[in-house]
Amino acid sequence: MNKSIKIVSLLLVLLSFLACDNNDDSVQNNTLSSRYTYIREASPGVITFINTSENADTYLWDFGDGTTSILKNPVKAFTQTGEYVVNLTAKNTKTGEVNSYSSTISIFVFQGGLVTNGNFESGTSPWTFGVTNAIGPSLLVTDSGNTYFSINVAAAGNPYDVNLSHIGINMIQGKTYRLTFDAWSNVNRTMIVGIGLSGNPFTNQSVTRNLTTSVESFSIDLVANFTNTNSRVIFDMGAAIGTVNIDNVTLNELP
Repeated sequence: MNKSIKIVSLLLVLLSFLACDNNDDSVQNNTLSSRYTYIREASPGVITFINTSENADTYLWDFGDGTTSILKNPVKAFTQTGEYVVNLTAKNTKTGEVNSYSSTISIFVFQGGLVTNGNFESGTSPWTFGVTNAIGPSLLVTDSGNTYFSINVAAAGNPYDVNLSHIGINMIQGKTYRLTFDAWSNVNRTMIVGIGLSGNPFTNQSVTRNLTTSVESFSIDLVANFTNTNSRVIFDMGAAIGTVNIDNVTLNELP
């Protein structure tokens, strides 16, 4: 056998080897895998799922709360706080191969009870400054993704001179309501909090609470001494100087 024939033979063997190697890679690259990541959106409880599965053409999501989706990249709004095991099943309909992947996602959804937008994440509505004036955006502060109400009381006067109210709540005389909130200040000072009417005679049930420079969670049970469909939650802050910060306000009727 001459040299040219030997060289051609070697080249054919080499090409055959490379072809087999490429075929092996092709087989490996066609392996079905199910996987996802996710992004927490600004709205509480809303998750955007990013499907990173490979070699699949149909998908079934089980969000762990009784709901499902067949979208490739679904957006899911969870309505309850909890731990959810989210499972993605990916399938290649040509080969019939199926693969699943799941992970646990922690969800926190603020629930204000009778109060709407008690965490101020949706802006200022329906909160009012006093009983008639809408709150300006300047009275909301966003820090590390958390928004809360904040006002600096520069001069002390009547407690109701600086007031934050949530109007439009139906309350019934004799019923007990639990008011909870987080509050803090830049100085040690007091604040009046409670429930009451939003018009004359401004009947209310209220208490005074001490604020410090540390964030504190308050829980107060109040028995309504009035009945009105337009009742309100009250925060009277005008009696002392200092910045008052309020967040995560809830109101619930107790059994």
